[in-house]
Amino acid sequence: MNLLVPLAFSSFREIVRQPFYYIILLSGCFIILMSFAFAFFAFGEEARMIRDMAISTITFGGLLTGCLASSILVAGEFERQTVLAVLCKPVSRAHFILGKYLGILAATCLLVFAQGLVLEVALIIRNYGTAQSDVTNFTGIIDYVCILGVCFSILQILILTAISLVLSLYLNTIANLTICLFFFLLCNTFSYILPIHGNSYIIVKVVAVICYMIFPDIQNLNMTVINEVVPVASSHWQGSNTTQYVVYNIMYSTIYCAVVVWLAVFLFKRKEIA
Repeated sequence: MNLLVPLAFSSFREIVRQPFYYIILLSGCFIILMSFAFAFFAFGEEARMIRDMAISTITFGGLLTGCLASSILVAGEFERQTVLAVLCKPVSRAHFILGKYLGILAATCLLVFAQGLVLEVALIIRNYGTAQSDVTNFTGIIDYVCILGVCFSILQILILTAISLVLSLYLNTIANLTICLFFFLLCNTFSYILPIHGNSYIIVKVVAVICYMIFPDIQNLNMTVINEVVPVASSHWQGSNTTQYVVYNIMYSTIYCAVVVWLAVFLFKRKEIA
């Protein structure tokens, strides 16, 4: 732990010094605020349209930040051969990978929370201004679906950043971003590509189950599914379905990230460094 915290803080500081970090942060906030201008074409679904567009922007910006940071911190270390200087110190390869991953997550979560705060405050102001009656309870204008969407965006970022970390051990930035983008699109459309039907052949079922085990279920974390599971945006969720949905996805994402990070450590321990 004494080595892990300085490594994570050093990685975090290196990321927030990069110009692309603030470009993604400010451009994301601008797009979020601009999404309110397009709400006039929603015809009664203004809040949902704003929320979906903004959460998608936050998710994409966080994924781009995580993948770029992985390439800069890991692949860049190999290209500059500075990884040798780090490993010459009493730093194990497991600490190196974990420190980079935690630093990337800290910087990315800060960006997502900042953009999510802008979105939530803007939605609260909008809900307060469009309220038909006097608002006596502040919790009545809080958009809880927006909060859940931001949290689930972080879960998607955790998964894709861990995958990008593995790819950074062998690929450059362009190849890493390309594969991560393909991975993200594939996982968001996976249930349409390989649906499991009761009358399918046994080989199709086996292949589908294996693919569902290997590829993360990112599609279950996007706003389309959240809007179906969570009925009301401005109320606490008392239904068991919502609670089970949230707990299951948090556990699933945590376990998947742990497995992928372990794979990164396993591969890095066996990688020869010239």
